[in-house]
Amino acid sequence: MSETKVVQTEVDMEVYRTLKAVASAEKKPLKEIIREILRDYAEKKKKKLLEEVEKDPIWEAVGLLETNEEDASERDDWGVPEW
Repeated sequence: MSETKVVQTEVDMEVYRTLKAVASAEKKPLKEIIREILRDYAEKKKKKLLEEVEKDPIWEAVGLLETNEEDASERDDWGVPEW
């Protein structure tokens, strides 16, 4: 089972009545309807965020660094500062 987090917020009465009506029509608890709405919203936003990240020009630079060492990317100490 996945980890969950309880969240709490307020909604205006019109939104509440609409959500209650949807829950009643679908014969589901109100909190299940709200979970579905939040899940769908989060998935939609996550997809959009990932698309924006993929457009970032930094990804065009990945792999452009040249070194004289053939195994530089496989070394554990490459790019790690000595503290």
